[in-house]
Amino acid sequence: NLPRFVMVVENSVSFSPEAMDLRFVDCSGLPEGAIMSVRAGTARKQAPASTCKALRFPQMSAKEPVKIDILRSVATAFLVVRPGEHRYRVHFAGTEKQPALACEVEVAKADGKPEAKGNPPKKAIGNATDAKDYLDQHQLLEYMQALLQTVLRERPKDPFMYMARH
Repeated sequence: NLPRFVMVVENSVSFSPEAMDLRFVDCSGLPEGAIMSVRAGTARKQAPASTCKALRFPQMSAKEPVKIDILRSVATAFLVVRPGEHRYRVHFAGTEKQPALACEVEVAKADGKPEAKGNPPKKAIGNATDAKDYLDQHQLLEYMQALLQTVLRERPKDPFMYMARH
């Protein structure tokens, strides 16, 4: 029996990016304490699954999928920062099901410079030949064509929801 959740996007989503609110209205079957993590474009928001609070995204477009993760806390620890110290070993208590964990963290004063990017940017598609090869390799054109034909044949009330389920 899989958990299910229903979400509502306030207003309708257009193909041009604009600010939107997303609110979960039914999160049946989720574990107690679960956290909903939502990424739309480059923005990520998190909220307890038990809340119906709207999550505001500065830009949401129908061109990009919205990624939703269900998260669960593994362990919790509190760090008390002391003046003059910058490196700490943080210990997480274990349980019957989870062994004790630890990590080392460093706390430093921000220098005002932008945060350095950890990962190099993803490689963009080089040219039309690369794109065509990708589409052919995964048979995406045939799949999309069959999906659109099914939508036209069935004419569902909400064609976007219908396609998302297939």
